[in-house]
Order: sequence, then structure tokens, then C-alpha cells
Amino acid sequence: MTLAYDGTLVFIVFEGIDGSGKTTISNRVAKNLREKGIDVEHVREGGEFASPLVSRMREFGKDPRNMAMDPYTELLLYVARESQLLHECTRPALEKNEVVFADRYLYSYDVLSHNGRGLPRERIKKVLDATAQGLWPDFVVLMDVDPHLARARRKVSKISTRAKGQKAGGGSRKGLGGVGMKHRLREGYLNLAKEESDKWLVVDNTHSGLDEVVERLTKAIYDFVKGKDAKAVIEDANIEMADPVRMKSVSLEIGQKAFYKMIEKRAASEPTVAAYFLSGLDDDKAFEYRERFCETAPHAVAHGLESMNDEKSWAMREALKKVTPVFVIKSLSGRMMDKERVWNYFEEFKESHLNDVVSQLSGDDSDRAWGFRALVEKDDPLRVLRSLSKIDSERAWATRESFIKDKGVKSIKTSPLLAAALASSLKGIGTERAFELREWCAISAPSQVLASLSGLECEESWDWRKRYCEQAPKIVLRTFDGQDSEVAWEMRGQFAEEAKETIDSMIGLDSDEAWSIRERVKDVWPSTVLKSLNVLGLEEKGLSMALDILARYPQNFSVLKHVAKLYNRHQKQEQDQ
Repeated sequence: MTLAYDGTLVFIVFEGIDGSGKTTISNRVAKNLREKGIDVEHVREGGEFASPLVSRMREFGKDPRNMAMDPYTELLLYVARESQLLHECTRPALEKNEVVFADRYLYSYDVLSHNGRGLPRERIKKVLDATAQGLWPDFVVLMDVDPHLARARRKVSKISTRAKGQKAGGGSRKGLGGVGMKHRLREGYLNLAKEESDKWLVVDNTHSGLDEVVERLTKAIYDFVKGKDAKAVIEDANIEMADPVRMKSVSLEIGQKAFYKMIEKRAASEPTVAAYFLSGLDDDKAFEYRERFCETAPHAVAHGLESMNDEKSWAMREALKKVTPVFVIKSLSGRMMDKERVWNYFEEFKESHLNDVVSQLSGDDSDRAWGFRALVEKDDPLRVLRSLSKIDSERAWATRESFIKDKGVKSIKTSPLLAAALASSLKGIGTERAFELREWCAISAPSQVLASLSGLECEESWDWRKRYCEQAPKIVLRTFDGQDSEVAWEMRGQFAEEAKETIDSMIGLDSDEAWSIRERVKDVWPSTVLKSLNVLGLEEKGLSMALDILARYPQNFSVLKHVAKLYNRHQKQEQDQ
């Protein structure tokens, strides 16, 4: 394969973790190059595979129902998908003497199988080489991004989809590994880039603006396809990861100011992402930014008000309720909410958004809640069923039994939609009947079954957790939030380095075990350790740990957010004294 665009082929691959921006950017760069006279074919134009068969194969691999898939089976499935794409799209495109872009190639499965799943590289390499049959890209662009930012981008994408009245995609099987998976995959990509630094261009898509990245990448790839040496292109592009900047001194106030500087910078290029990062912050500065974002990112602003019960949050809901009623309704959850105010909103939206209101009734066994459920029971029984989580009353069980009788056991076992609704209704219920139904639902809706274990401490719940924790740590580890039992600490100890959800499950816990794990993984999950301190950050021990983490990770967006939240707590504490 030659490297110059002189009528011969050029194959360019974009790699990166989910949410890194590779699909958006590769499509924009392809468009720009076409405008410059370069004939580019993208095998995933507009985010869609050129092959319907490949798309169907992708969906099978993503399906969380297949969580029990062995890592080697997963590798073979993914390379089979790539083999089909090569046969059906990529090789034919290259034979036309065009520049060909691919969004992911075999590198993705190298990283997933080795860094993500732990398979040995030598075993993986044989499979990948056999699939490639000598075809490897001339140039690789790695879109490198902080996994926290990548997660935020995917979240706001789902918010945007929901705001349009469309159904946002559900979780993926890979996503069951949680944020820890993203961190390991990112490390794997960076290692591959070092191994082949003469043809991998590492692009910072965390701190750089989207337009800037597209413009500079367009120039870099244009120069490359016109014959410029890859190494020289990489050096001239100069868009590698910037060296981290250390703070000369650290304090909560300095961290808070740094956070809002990052919000200001992000607001220029990604206001929806900036609005998302304000979630849960109740200081004056956060509300000043929310006011700015009400026009450009109203849905993300409303989403970020979830469980907030202060007067400014209520005023913001009032301002947004006509613009984004769905997300205003979704924000009305949480134990600390003013229940009468919540019900006033429910009554107000009763005619226009009844289904969305019913979705917010989880755990509510009151007559008022059942009155709302009765209004949608015939038209949307699945929504009613899902709203029964944490309700173990006779009325709730009568509804479940009626659903089972109406749909039939066989249909529930084989239908992901029916099984997921029934499993969701069992959340927090540890009776013998509930576990019997979980067995039925586990065939078609294993993720929802695992999530339904939330808050349970019985022996059966731990049997389920132990059975599935390796395959779905993201879900399992959050089902025992706040538990201080021996078995809970044993599982936390096992998965602390692998899954940040381990730390999420110990927010506010002050035991020796909790502090030991925080100290152990503060350099693995710095922002989550900060988050886990909660009110402990008001005390000397917690504050010391928070400042230590800030000094080590002054550019970590998520670290700065939790520092800002802790700063606000300290300010309120001083005002109250």
C-alpha cells in the first residue's frame, strides 16, 4: 500500500472510546476534503454502516441480554463483523482508487479484548491478522478524550434524542463494564499509538474546540493524501495531548474557580455539555450559567435540576416548564423534594404529559398515585408496571399478577420488553415471589433484573450479585449503595480498581474499610473518591484528601466539579455557624 494520493489508495481509520467524537469529526473532515477535491468514501457515513448486515451484527454484539458472552466469543463476533464490512464495503471502496475513511477498525477489538477483557495480546493478534489479510491503514487518527467528558457527551446525546420525542438507545453490553471499561480502553489506545507513533496522530478532543479539531485534521489529512510523510504530518499537526498544568497552590476556592473557567470554555463549543456538568450544583454561579443556557440547552438545564429542592431550582423549573416539560417532570424525583409542590406539578401536567408523570411515581403507594396509574392502565400497562418499583403492597402485587395472567409466562420469558417492565417493578423487593419472577425475567432482561436488587441485603440478592458481577459490575456494584456489611466490603475490595461504581456505592461511609479503599484508589478514580466523601469533606480528614486529589488532578473536569460542590458546602457551613 502506498501513502501518496496519486491515483493509488489511501486508507484512514479513526479510533477512540465511545463519546470521543470520532464519528462526528470523521464525517465533517470527509465533507471538508470533498470540498477540496479529494474523493473520500466513508464506510460509516453519517454514523450509519454502509452494510445493513453489519448493522444487524453490531446490534447483536451490543445487546445487554448477551452479557454472558465469553470474551473470546466476543472477539470472534466483532472480527466477523469487521470481516463482513471489509468484504462488502471497505475493500470494494479501496479498489476504486479512492481515499477511504473507517470509523473503527481491528484496533478497537485489540483494545477491547486485551485492555477491556484481559485476553492475552498474542492470542488476539493471530485472529486480527487473519481477518485483516494484510490490510492495515496508512494513517490512524486517535480521538483522545477524558472518559468523563465522553460520558457527558453520550448523556446529552440521549437527552437531545428524548427531547425530540424519539426513544433514546438503551444500554449496551460493553457499557455494563461501567466507566472503568472506558478508562482501560483509553489506555489501550494510547499504548497502540506509542507502538506505531509514525502513523498514529493523537488528537486532544477534551480541551480543544470541535471546529478547531476539524479544521486542523482536514489540513493534516489533506497534506497526507497529497504525499506528505506521515511523521511530518503528525509533527506539524501539533494537536497531541497537552501536558497537564499544575496549580501553584490548591484550595477549594481555587478549584471552584478553575471549574467555572472550564465551564466558560466549554460553553463556547458545547453549551449542552457545559449545562450537563452543572447538574446538582446549587451555588449562585451555577444558576447564572443556567440562565445563560436556558435558550441554547434548556433540556440539559432541566435535567440537571433533578432532586434539587431549593427556591432557585423551583424558579428555574417554572421558567422551563413550557419549553421542556418532559425534563422538568423528570427532575421532580428524590426523597428530599417538597412533595406538595411535586404533586402540584403532577396535577398541572395531568392532561398534557400524563405518561411522563406516571413514570415518576416509582415507590409511591398512595391513593393519589394509584389514581394517576388508573388513568393510563389500559393504554400503557408497562409504564404502570415499571412505576411499582419498591412497592410490596397487596395492590401492587395484584397488578403484577394481573399482568402475568394477561401476557402469559411464556411471553414474559421471551419478550425483552415485557420482562424488563416486570423486572423493573421488583426493584427493592426481596420476597420469595419476587425472586421467582426474577428467574423468569433474567432470560430476556438480565440488566433490569440485576438493577432490581437495589437496596436488598438478603442472601438471595448476594447470590445474584456474585453470579453476575464479573459481567455487569456497573449495575451490580450500585445495588448495595451504603451497605456496611462484610459481604459488601468483600465485593468492593475485589472490584475497587476495576470499577468506579465500587466507590459510588460507599458515598458518605466513614468506616476504616471505606477510608482504606479511598486511599487505595484515589489515583485510579480521583473524582469518584471525592464524590464519595460527601459531608465527610467538611471534616479535616476528608478535606485533606480532597485537596490532595485536587493538587494531583487540577485539569480533571469531574474532579473540579466535586471540588466546587465541596466548596459550596463549606461556604454554607460557615454561613450557618
